[in-house]
Amino acid sequence: MTRPDTGLVLDRRRFLRLGTLGAGAVGLGVLGFGAAACSSGASGQQVAAADLDYILPTDPEVAAAEAARSTSGATAAFALAAGVGAVDLGGRIVNTWTYGGAAVAPELRLSKGDRVRVSVDNGLPQETTLHWHGIRIRNDMDGAAPVTQQAIGADGGRFEYDFVAPDPGTYWYHSHSGLQADRGLFGAMIIEDPDDRTGADADAVLVLDDWVDGLGTTPDAVLAALNPQISGHGPSGHGDASAPVTHSDDEMATAQRLVSQGHGDSSPLGGMTQHIAYPLHLINGRPPNDPSVVEAAAGQRLRLRVINAAAETPYRFAVAGHELTVVAVDGFDVSPATADTVIVGMAQRVDVLVTVRSGAWPIVAKVEGRDGYASTVLRSHDAIPMPDPDVAGRIPELDGRLVPESELRPVEAVMLDEREVDRDYRIELIQAGDRYVWGMAGPDAGHLVMRTGERVRITMVNSSAMWHPMHTHGHTFAVPAYGGLRRDTVNVLPGTELAIEFDADNPGEWMFHCHNAYHFEAGMTANLRYIR
Repeated sequence: MTRPDTGLVLDRRRFLRLGTLGAGAVGLGVLGFGAAACSSGASGQQVAAADLDYILPTDPEVAAAEAARSTSGATAAFALAAGVGAVDLGGRIVNTWTYGGAAVAPELRLSKGDRVRVSVDNGLPQETTLHWHGIRIRNDMDGAAPVTQQAIGADGGRFEYDFVAPDPGTYWYHSHSGLQADRGLFGAMIIEDPDDRTGADADAVLVLDDWVDGLGTTPDAVLAALNPQISGHGPSGHGDASAPVTHSDDEMATAQRLVSQGHGDSSPLGGMTQHIAYPLHLINGRPPNDPSVVEAAAGQRLRLRVINAAAETPYRFAVAGHELTVVAVDGFDVSPATADTVIVGMAQRVDVLVTVRSGAWPIVAKVEGRDGYASTVLRSHDAIPMPDPDVAGRIPELDGRLVPESELRPVEAVMLDEREVDRDYRIELIQAGDRYVWGMAGPDAGHLVMRTGERVRITMVNSSAMWHPMHTHGHTFAVPAYGGLRRDTVNVLPGTELAIEFDADNPGEWMFHCHNAYHFEAGMTANLRYIR
């Protein structure tokens, strides 16, 4: 990682370690991962970091918070094996890393309040972890090495994740080690609500993804093409720095081509959309020429749980011949909103209802701002297969009524109670000149601390030329400007500022970062740290 004013290069592994230790002497507060020497609250009073009593993932407060969660009494047990394997992508055979040998990992389904036990065997040549995205999880099960756990060792390591899943909704899980999630190391996690009030007769999960691995290059080669200074030491922040990753000339040539095709442009996202022209886009691990068909009975109210698991691609989603009713985002119910199309940023989830019409209908997730799309088919039980499911991303609904997240509103049951803010922070989302180095700046960026029971506000000021899907681990937040909309990942547009508020009810140390995987690797990350 390059510090803009000195040219100092640090890999994220060392950077994360410094953040864990609270090492203020390095003076990297401009990129903000716990590196600042002081802490401040709403009053602006500065407190030396050495004087703060941090709550660590292994401390008793973490176990106590978990014990206080309401449980169903049931246990949902799963086993995942990460390994290297060949995957068929519509006739293209690629070598990649997967859970279970497919381009998307198995769907995990359970009920609200279940205890979850997931054993993970690591057959990869690198260390790995597993993050449970959006879950208000106990801190030592969050899967963010080296802060919350030691990484699962390469070539035979094992770890069992054990936690209560307190909230219903559409979630997902993915590797949180370097760019491993830009391979096939991700899947859906659905927590069913016994009191579901959406009126759905059935549901189907649609996992959207941008794919590059094995198509002439790798994610790590793409990162090297974007910025060689932050690549080459394994999965950044988690790998063995003594075993640098090398890339062939062909891999680098392909990577350079993919990052040299412009940046895309989208008015709803404020301009520039992405840096990488992905060669393939998938729904449920399948390309448009080999779709994973969704089947339902004509007349059914079908809930489509749309998960954007992409590393760098926003998608505009629509179903031909059908109106969408948005009923939830990031696991939280919203007042029903009708639309023809919605935009889903990286890591976001949107649940929509459609009343299934007789026939076969393309489902399309078009790359927002540039060419490219993923597609599959919604088919009623009384319909014959479509003769050509490849619709080239062209259905009229994509140009129809778009409901942006700023217009969605939460149902009353999921709104945060109104109260005064105890800590009020302000951070700036930045790019270091024209280089591919991203970060968080400002006096608060390196010391976002809080005590259990406090209400915390973070205002994000995006001074960069690109939008950022910002994500908090371990907490969901309200967006006051959006009527208190509840999310765990929100899109912050360029040239704007946006505040989030949350209750500090889950002690430990948590990541707060951009969910563009390449921005994250390039430095746009900070820590939320509880103190006594």
